[in-house]
Amino acid sequence: MTLDSTAAATPENVAHLFRRAAFVGTPDEIEEGVEQGIEATVDWLFDHRRAEPVIEPKRHVGGIPYEPLELDAWLIGQAVHSPTPAIERLMWFWIGHFPVGLDKVEQSDLLFRFWAVLRRHGLGRFDSLLSHVTHDGAMNIWLDLHGSIAGNPNENFSRELMELFSLGAGNGYTEADVREGARALTGYSVDYDIATGVPLGGRFRPELHDHGTKTFLGRSGRFDADDVLSIVTQRPESHRFIASRVWHRFAGTLMPADVEAVLVSAFARRLRVDDLLQAMLTHPRFYAAGVRHGLVAHPVETMVRTIRGFDLPFLSPGTDPDASNTTERSLELTESLLRMGQVPTSPPNVSGWPHNSSWLDSNRSAARLLVGTEIGTWLDELPVGAELRSVAHRPAHLAAALMQRFGRIRWSPATEAAIGAAAHTESIAAAFAVAFTSPEVVLS
Repeated sequence: MTLDSTAAATPENVAHLFRRAAFVGTPDEIEEGVEQGIEATVDWLFDHRRAEPVIEPKRHVGGIPYEPLELDAWLIGQAVHSPTPAIERLMWFWIGHFPVGLDKVEQSDLLFRFWAVLRRHGLGRFDSLLSHVTHDGAMNIWLDLHGSIAGNPNENFSRELMELFSLGAGNGYTEADVREGARALTGYSVDYDIATGVPLGGRFRPELHDHGTKTFLGRSGRFDADDVLSIVTQRPESHRFIASRVWHRFAGTLMPADVEAVLVSAFARRLRVDDLLQAMLTHPRFYAAGVRHGLVAHPVETMVRTIRGFDLPFLSPGTDPDASNTTERSLELTESLLRMGQVPTSPPNVSGWPHNSSWLDSNRSAARLLVGTEIGTWLDELPVGAELRSVAHRPAHLAAALMQRFGRIRWSPATEAAIGAAAHTESIAAAFAVAFTSPEVVLS
């Protein structure tokens, strides 16, 4: 097997692909993936023609925007019910790469529109995506671009554009580039509704733009935002950074040098994210043992995987006024993300959420166990609970049933034994909680 050959379509590899790229795969999906092969399965997962347009959460009576928790629930519901969960998983990646918090933006509908932009453009050209992000009203407010004017440029967006979004910290730019980039980015404001004062989106005001000559990353000209973005995204440092960022967030490990060469080459050719994903998800190194156990699942990913895998009733607020109990339960599930340390509308800082080991501290592990027990208790009330109870007296069968629902092919002997011990009194809640907090689910 050569390093750039396509990975073998074993059941373990296909299940791993679904968990990382699409939250979870059903037994039927995994079986189909084995038959079709890894490359064809990746094409199918990211086939944008199957994607459905997003539907904005319903507003309250009188047009009042939805609450933060309702927007969080929308995100979970979108991933749970989508026929293309890989596209929703990619949107979640971009939400982490371009984090925007509702505490500063304040308008939930503005943040929703930003997330929709990430979903709509996240699979295409990176330079186009970065342009949409730069000109978006929510991002303008989040990084203070809306107040940056000629003679008094704000450097926040210019700095994060290079440090977090395109090049990587200290990677090929200087403080002078930050200052000159900030000059080029002046005049990009936010348009407001005159009657209500509600922000509507980004707006360029040429009278506030610095039209002078700037020297940015070794080039000089009367640059504006689009010029800066073009210069940045043409840099080889950007190609390496985006390839490594995607690998890091989907594979979990540091990217090997030989893999980097393949991924950077695939990405740099057209700057298309789908080219990069295809190269990564078909590469044999993506299915190596270190990668298979090298990523700690975010609470959002674990929650979506659980709801999809166990067919839990989940409704975004306002989607069905006759299903108040289900909607209430859906909000409770969404609120449990706060206990596990991750709320989509509230990133901790401009860098987004932590990666890997930070999710394994004692407080978050205890919260994960509590949430797992609560979900397990709820399962007893649902059809899937009856299915699990029917095999609870046979530990191996119960472990297998839980395993399939979590998109796994096998448990370790230790996990299987722990599930059996938890279910010795036919306690579905305890057995589910063990599976929910097992290394196989946490490191997924």
